[in-house]
Amino acid sequence: LPKKMDLGVLSFGLVRKLIRTGSLPVGVVIFVSNPSHCKGLPGGSDEKKDDEDPYKEMAKQFGKEITLGAVTGFCSGYAMKKVAKAAAVGIGLFFIGIQILAYQGLITVPWAKVSKKFIETADLDGDGKVDEKDLLIVWKKVKEVLSHGIPNAGGFLVGFSLGLKMD
Repeated sequence: LPKKMDLGVLSFGLVRKLIRTGSLPVGVVIFVSNPSHCKGLPGGSDEKKDDEDPYKEMAKQFGKEITLGAVTGFCSGYAMKKVAKAAAVGIGLFFIGIQILAYQGLITVPWAKVSKKFIETADLDGDGKVDEKDLLIVWKKVKEVLSHGIPNAGGFLVGFSLGLKMD
């Protein structure tokens, strides 16, 4: 795999790390990256015919593969994205409000202490910084909790990533 290639949500570098840590089945990556599964789409294994709808062809290919894990994964990913956006708006508005009050001299925020507390809380691997290793730890835990007991965890993970990409 190339060192880094944009996939929208994930980069190949992150995908490689997820495979190495056992968080992403290799078969899922092969299935998703195989252009023969994308008939009718740009870069697929055949050229698009003028009278053929590319989404119809994609549905034919993936329609046989839809599982409970994929459906619940998609719904979970979509819901996670919406909740994360709402949380980001709330945190952003809170920060703006705090900064306005601090600018007006009404409060003083000890940002050094806030930063230290954030690092203590979010540094899950104990290396003194918050980085992709900490995100991988969070991802492993999320994956473990959300796919617990689901017979098709690979389908769940593919559905989850598609749900995160959906607008």
